[in-house]
Amino acid sequence: MKSQNMDEGKELSGQIGFQILMLQSEAYESARLALDHLDITPARASALLLVRANPGCTQTALGEALHVNRSSAMKIVDILQTRGVVHRAPSSDPRAHALELTEAGAALAEEVDAVLARHERRFFGALSEAERAMLLSLLLRLRRKKRAG
Repeated sequence: MKSQNMDEGKELSGQIGFQILMLQSEAYESARLALDHLDITPARASALLLVRANPGCTQTALGEALHVNRSSAMKIVDILQTRGVVHRAPSSDPRAHALELTEAGAALAEEVDAVLARHERRFFGALSEAERAMLLSLLLRLRRKKRAG
């Protein structure tokens, strides 16, 4: 059955938040398909890259960075650990573990980087390089402002 293209109306078509929500859904699905051959989801790929950028981070910090609850963060780490790409190491806090990439994790992170870079160029290909840089700059500014309160 062919899906019907619904008119967003001027109210929704003029709302930045709605447009970001719609685009995020499409970007996630596109990234999922791009990463499929590596047998990793966008959420797990993001976790892998965050651990690489923050060696020794805790599962709690990873969950906060991913905006997921504690049990979801634990599930992601468990899956990555079972796959042999992340390991839990002793932490300065005896109640927590430090997360680190394994050698296989570092190699997978490099592959994920390459796939996501190609995906970004394809998915946002309607924008020039300068426009993509501007969009990223604006989104980062909004995120920083929201974090600052």
